[in-house]
Amino acid sequence: METIPELFMPFEAPRPVLDRRTFLFGATAAASCLTASPGLALPFLRRAQPEPTGAPRSLMMIHQQTEEVFNEVYFDGTIYDLDALGRFAHFARDLRTNEVGEMNPHLLDLASDIQHLAGADAPLILTHGFRSSSRNIRGGASNSHHLHGQALDIAHHSLSVGALHQHAVKIGRGGLGRYSTFIHIDIGETRRW
Repeated sequence: METIPELFMPFEAPRPVLDRRTFLFGATAAASCLTASPGLALPFLRRAQPEPTGAPRSLMMIHQQTEEVFNEVYFDGTIYDLDALGRFAHFARDLRTNEVGEMNPHLLDLASDIQHLAGADAPLILTHGFRSSSRNIRGGASNSHHLHGQALDIAHHSLSVGALHQHAVKIGRGGLGRYSTFIHIDIGETRRW
C-alpha cells in the first residue's frame, strides 16, 4: 500500500483550547463593546417582532384613580422615546407609595395593540400599573409582573370587560386574565385565566 506524502495530507489547524478564563475574558470584552453603543446595549429600545418597524406607535390611557391622561407617541418608528416612557412610568406609578418603577416598553406595545383593536379613538382606562414590593397585594404572586413594570390592569369606557378581553385574546401574546371590572395584561409567557 502506497503512503501519501505529508505534503498532500489534508491540513487540520489545531483547535484552540477554550478554558473558563478565556471564555469569561471574551464574554467580558463583548459586554464592554455593547456598553459603547446605546442601541446595542439597550436592545429593548428597538422594536421587537411581530410588529414591523417604520410605523410610529402611540397609546391613549386615562388613570382611573387620578384622572391623569397619557396620550403620546412613545415609538417613532425606529426607537422608543425615553422621555415618553418616563412619563408613562410616572403615570403608572404605585399611588400608595408614590414609587415610580421602570415600565417595559413592550407592555406599551401590547396595550397599544389592544387599543387599536378596541378603537384607537377611545382611551383605555388604567386601573393598576406598577406595584411596589412593599405593597404587593395580599394573596398576590410574590413575583408578580406588576412588580417589574411588565403588567397593567385595564378597562375601557365603552366596552364591557368581556369585549375588551376578546380583543386582547386576538393579540395572542402575553398573560391575560379576566376579572369583574378589568382585564390583566402582561408581557410574560402566553397564558390565560
